[in-house]
Amino acid sequence: MADTMKAARFLGGGRIELQELPIPHPGPDEVLVEVHSCALCGTDRGAYRHGSAVTPGHEVAGTAAGVGAEVAGLEEGARGVVYLVDFCGECFACRAGSTNMCLNRRKMYGFTADGGFADFEVVRSRCFLPIDGEMPLDLATTLLDFYGTSLHAFRRAGPPAPETVGVIGCGPIGLGAIAVATALGARQVFGIDVAPYRLGLAETLGAEPVDARARDATAQVLRGAPGGCDVVMEAAGITSTQRQAIDIAAPGGRVVFVAHNQEPLEVHTLTDLIAQERTLLGSEYFPIGAFSEGYGLLTSGALDAGAAVSHRFPLEQIGDAFEAFWSGATAKVLVQP
Repeated sequence: MADTMKAARFLGGGRIELQELPIPHPGPDEVLVEVHSCALCGTDRGAYRHGSAVTPGHEVAGTAAGVGAEVAGLEEGARGVVYLVDFCGECFACRAGSTNMCLNRRKMYGFTADGGFADFEVVRSRCFLPIDGEMPLDLATTLLDFYGTSLHAFRRAGPPAPETVGVIGCGPIGLGAIAVATALGARQVFGIDVAPYRLGLAETLGAEPVDARARDATAQVLRGAPGGCDVVMEAAGITSTQRQAIDIAAPGGRVVFVAHNQEPLEVHTLTDLIAQERTLLGSEYFPIGAFSEGYGLLTSGALDAGAAVSHRFPLEQIGDAFEAFWSGATAKVLVQP
């Protein structure tokens, strides 16, 4: 193995520079992951715009190229994906199974520690989740944000299983939510977006496409689902679309906010919540214990990983990858060292 590797450093203003850096060495309880594929995510926008002190990239699939002395049950050559949160396992949230909400997060790979837009990445051993030899590594990235986050959002909504689902924002998370809704047996799914390409993908995955640019987009949904949607997934992260999510929810409906938005949202407790008995929920990533459910749905064929990935770029073309991703004319985009 060489001593150095290529890593993408984000300098701000959309500038990305490939740098030659030393290959990191795994600590006693760590794994050196040789990155096969790392998917782009909307949450990479902050690093893209403002720069980052670490290498971004948090949707990683690869192989174990080195294993620390204290790591048990994992050998070099093992294939797997990287769980984003280096959780403590001891806090209230972790003991409750909510590792995604760990109160003592040691690292967030790709955000506070070097991530996967590089040839190699070091992660804690329990954050390396093995997969079998039959699943292609590029498609294994969909087990993370694309399907993992979407499936957890539906579990946050709770029973009963929805018959009518509205998905606002048909980027990767929204498209994943459409596929999950269909797999869970939803009778009717609406996909709401402004990008024609993604509306087409939403329709391919089983949704009724609704062009959000139309003045009557909300009315279109309510005409198709009189009374509103049982569950609404908000995956756009804009105040106006968050408002729309509440407006298309049925009485007794559940609205799950998945996309990040820094702006406040005005909610009328009487008319929006009390009188309609609606429930508003937040959902962030997924607990590590939920990984097996998504893995099972994918390997059984209930979810189609191939439909999730639309573009692949070599690491040397990471700038082109982000330009394509920001255009809205993609599904999941992979960078492959």
